[in-house]
Amino acid sequence: MPLFHYRALRPSGGEIAGELTADNERDAAQRLQAIGNYPIEITLPRQGAALAHRFRLGRTAVPARDRILFARQLATLLGAGIALDRGLALIAATPSAKHRARLASDLLAAVNRGESLSAACRGHAGLPAHFGMLIGAGEAHGDIAGGLARLADVLERGRETSRALLGALIYPASVLVVACLSVSFLLAFVVPQFATLLESFRREPPLTMQFLLAASALFQQAALPLALIALILALYLVYRRRDAEFRAALDRRLLRSPGLGRMVAKSEAERLAFLLGNLVAAGLPLPDAVAAAGAATTNAAYRGGLAAARRAVERGDRLSASLAASQLLPELALELVRVGEETGDLAPMLLKAGDILRRDMEATTTELIGLVTPVSIVLLGLLIGVIAYALLGTVLEVYDFAT
Repeated sequence: MPLFHYRALRPSGGEIAGELTADNERDAAQRLQAIGNYPIEITLPRQGAALAHRFRLGRTAVPARDRILFARQLATLLGAGIALDRGLALIAATPSAKHRARLASDLLAAVNRGESLSAACRGHAGLPAHFGMLIGAGEAHGDIAGGLARLADVLERGRETSRALLGALIYPASVLVVACLSVSFLLAFVVPQFATLLESFRREPPLTMQFLLAASALFQQAALPLALIALILALYLVYRRRDAEFRAALDRRLLRSPGLGRMVAKSEAERLAFLLGNLVAAGLPLPDAVAAAGAATTNAAYRGGLAAARRAVERGDRLSASLAASQLLPELALELVRVGEETGDLAPMLLKAGDILRRDMEATTTELIGLVTPVSIVLLGLLIGVIAYALLGTVLEVYDFAT
């Protein structure tokens, strides 16, 4: 995704400048407008600067854990009656947490310039759009500490959802990696030694060993070309993901893939329902809440669907109809949203839908791990067992011949 430099006007009239990643200039302008800023100038940086930004690991982005802890700490300090600038100064003076200290220092400088905390968060390049929006809702109700506490809940829930999805995938992925490395080592280094041994005894290898020798020869010939093809394909995907249409198409295919697609869709739907529920409960206008949810999602297909849903809501359509048209939530969650719109309890119903989707995702994750774990162990054991059987059979045959 390209990096853009921008200059924009805040709602208060002050000018800000910074960097953001977006699909194109129009997307960058929409993201700035979604957080309440009016873009003046949006430009691509020089190629060298863009390349340097790609390798500037973690310099501007604030890790998720530090965002959560920062919101919790500041909410606690403000709830204890400490002034905002004093609270930020206390967090900035913590040398052991450099990311939080740097974030607090940046926000403190903006607050000392006369900006509100929400405006300072909106202008910070390392914070998502909904960060400043939830704080702004707290400011509007005179309860910044409450807005920060709600924000910490949202961030914590999103991190837990991501970790649950990662936990479901890490075991089968690790088993696959171990299996590939083990088989590659045997075919590249162990099996060729047996070929030399059999040639020295002028013996015809057993049928299983013949298969292993053929597989070893094929592996040695094709390993390097296949590795280069895989590397080129990976680089191509990284390059093409900067294109918004390609990334959206790739994410749509991921959502349609068997097994994994269902997990990703449930994860994104749960995060969307919970975030929307908190944004609406905080008092944000519905179009702004949908825009913030779109800026917070990492899935390009969901981001495009939320952009369409926002336009529909701005035209006067109901949220449930807009989300149903984009197929962003399952039918049960949509029914809860419809009930919330009819009864005037939209925020509680969105939060309830998020809780239901979370339990469904946890059940699916547990089911997937329970199914994949024994299957992976059995397949890996069979694979290594067949290779060991072929090698041991060859050793015994050579021993019998030698004696």
